[in-house]
Amino acid sequence: MGKGIFVMSTIKPRQAEVQAHYQEIAAEYNARANRTCERTYRRLVGRFLRGRPRVLELGGGSSDLLETLGSPTAVACDLSSEMLLRRPHGDGSYRVAAVAEQLPFGDARFDGVFSINVLEHVVDLERVLAESVRVLADEGLWLAVTPNGNWERLLDLAERWSLKIPEGPHRFLTSHRLGQAVGRHLDILEHRTILMLPAGPPALSSFVDAVSLCSLWGGGFFQYIVARKRAGARTA
Repeated sequence: MGKGIFVMSTIKPRQAEVQAHYQEIAAEYNARANRTCERTYRRLVGRFLRGRPRVLELGGGSSDLLETLGSPTAVACDLSSEMLLRRPHGDGSYRVAAVAEQLPFGDARFDGVFSINVLEHVVDLERVLAESVRVLADEGLWLAVTPNGNWERLLDLAERWSLKIPEGPHRFLTSHRLGQAVGRHLDILEHRTILMLPAGPPALSSFVDAVSLCSLWGGGFFQYIVARKRAGARTA
């Protein structure tokens, strides 16, 4: 089962709703995941975080993405213990059940922190960012992928067409709001919208993103943002 460490923070009512949603779909989550999106996430995370010695994944769930980075210290943190229990056997990662607003780790413990489709579910985005800064070492990288809230109606349509897993309780973030929030805590290195075509071969999706120039006008179903902790930044 990998390195099992389970710590549960006190959770709030909305966090309990999110937890219940993912407990319910844990058994089918991987089978229902959008493969085009998953491959895009892997490329992004590998590009920025592969080889970093200590990496924390927020909302790691049942994915094996963390293990592809080759980090000697890899920690998967998730609100749902049921999702964590469904991670690949023998994956070698530590598993921690806790909320992202209250991480049970010491200061400056990680060289990289990332989350995939998590920020839209958190109760307190500012607190999640502050906690991420606290557990990051100086110059550590932070990466997040989250739905593009500018396209909320299309995201809802994609869910009805089964192109994406049901969201459960959520608040989509517009690119403007996400950029502002992250910029208050970290130095932003890159922030773009992606996946105009969240289906089909990855090469085709990348081609559509390129020819449509979607990152210039805010198109695409998702957005990613990469930022760095400022040297000597104060932690909350």
